[in-house]
Amino acid sequence: MRRGRAPSVRLVGCAILRCVTTGLDGDVLRRLRDAGPQTKSQLAEWLGVPRTTLTTSLQSLAASGHIEDGPLAPSSGGRRSVTVRTTSDRVVVALSLGERRVRIAVLDGHLAIESGVSIDLQDRGTDPDPITATVRRATEQVLAGRVPVAFGIAAAGSAPLTPEDLADFLEEDYPGTPVATIPAVRAMALGEHRSGEARGIDDFVAVRLGDTVTVATMAGGHLSAGGSGRAGEIGHLRVEEFGPACVCGLTGCLDSFVSSVALVAQATDLAQRGRSGTLANVLARSGALDLADLVAAGRAGDPAVAQLARELGQRLGGVLATLVAQGDPLRVVIGGPVAALGAHVLGDLRTTVYRLAPARLAENLDIVLSELGDHAVLIGAGSTAWEAWIAALGR
Repeated sequence: MRRGRAPSVRLVGCAILRCVTTGLDGDVLRRLRDAGPQTKSQLAEWLGVPRTTLTTSLQSLAASGHIEDGPLAPSSGGRRSVTVRTTSDRVVVALSLGERRVRIAVLDGHLAIESGVSIDLQDRGTDPDPITATVRRATEQVLAGRVPVAFGIAAAGSAPLTPEDLADFLEEDYPGTPVATIPAVRAMALGEHRSGEARGIDDFVAVRLGDTVTVATMAGGHLSAGGSGRAGEIGHLRVEEFGPACVCGLTGCLDSFVSSVALVAQATDLAQRGRSGTLANVLARSGALDLADLVAAGRAGDPAVAQLARELGQRLGGVLATLVAQGDPLRVVIGGPVAALGAHVLGDLRTTVYRLAPARLAENLDIVLSELGDHAVLIGAGSTAWEAWIAALGR
């Protein structure tokens, strides 16, 4: 019997909350979330408690409206048992604050995305309202009258909108509802572990490539946040002493070569020097390039973008080889906006890691691109919201 442990999360406007097991009620809710409707016998066996003890917990949860009767269990030759499940109106809201987009989703009691909306922070047309007002309306829209039990906010480090920007209206519109925050890369790791490329793998590394490079390491099924909660900020590792200037004030940081900002700057230089006709045409037409232009050019076979992607893979691979040597993961999952450059990044990244990492550790290592994309971040944010809700029930 194996029980999962939740990651550390922070409640907006509150002290640090470490979401550990909050008693039998919390374990019941987690089991129903992860396994779906269960009979009392199934729950008692999984949780390792007497049925009489479990019954008390189920009665309490039912009286509070958190669980309800589910469908009849399949027949095993005798009378079919009634199952229990989480109440259908127990939903959480996940908000992913990215470099360019805010994504909002409602997740059901099994952390499946029911509905969602995406807001482009850089292309809002003539909308006169501040972005927080837009997010507020969008949140109401996706909820469609349902009342959430918790919010989970996953934020990229360089996102123009922060969890604190949303705190006031969330507390005003949904008083008493827990609001948990988590870095986007850790939310990505939780989502990939639950539903994506790391499903069933308890030792892996998630890498998010955006305006900065971040990683989250899961070891034995547990995520580490580090002593100050900032573990995984590898974008400011110096990979060249006299490299390009970085926003942190140093030179030669990994970010100054492979972040989305650095890649767009490099592509702009190539376009201006006539190295890419495709990008030169876009630059002449719009006056500036963005990451989407690079992705489109790469998919169209532009050789300059392919070379940028290969160099990215080589730079990143040198750093990841060290992480592989230190942590011995079974898989590395690559996600984030820059991962949309795809196969060119992945090919050279794999080659570099397999060449530089210790052979005994690299021989069983898989390096893959995320298939879930930002859905992994939303699922991970929803997971932290559930843990915050369960923790609130135990207070």
